[in-house]
Amino acid sequence: MTPEYDKALVKYSNSLRIVPLPLLSWDFFASHTAEINKFVAIQKHWKSKVNFSAINSNAKTQILITNSNQEIVFASPGIYKMNGYYTHEIIGKTPKIFQGELTSSVSRENIKTAIQNNLPFKEVIVNYKKDGSTYLCEIEAYPKFNKKGELVNYIAFERIAS
Repeated sequence: MTPEYDKALVKYSNSLRIVPLPLLSWDFFASHTAEINKFVAIQKHWKSKVNFSAINSNAKTQILITNSNQEIVFASPGIYKMNGYYTHEIIGKTPKIFQGELTSSVSRENIKTAIQNNLPFKEVIVNYKKDGSTYLCEIEAYPKFNKKGELVNYIAFERIAS
């Protein structure tokens, strides 16, 4: 453009009383879309699907998905508010990362038995935050099978127990 046009545009822009938002403000949308896409990709092998939007609308409930080796493959971003771990810090680890000395051995055994038998379970256990403090965590988990009937994932809905 011409120098006069550029000057006029700058003068006009400066006269406006608006605050331009950085492009980073779109990250909220992009992050949520990426989260949904990852969730959909994981469950494409499941015999029965789960409505992510319906689950995710409850801000108090967090989602963890493990593979058949019990390694975390998905965690909803709100997990950070629950225990101080960012999603990228726990992917590839087992949920035992949240357990410690005060976690009940009976609850651990109940969970282990349910997983070994590919059964759903619900337990309230003492979990540990990244900073070492504890919280009561209510876990409701379900095995997810592929169309051949093989276990592919466990999906757990977790929330702080009251």
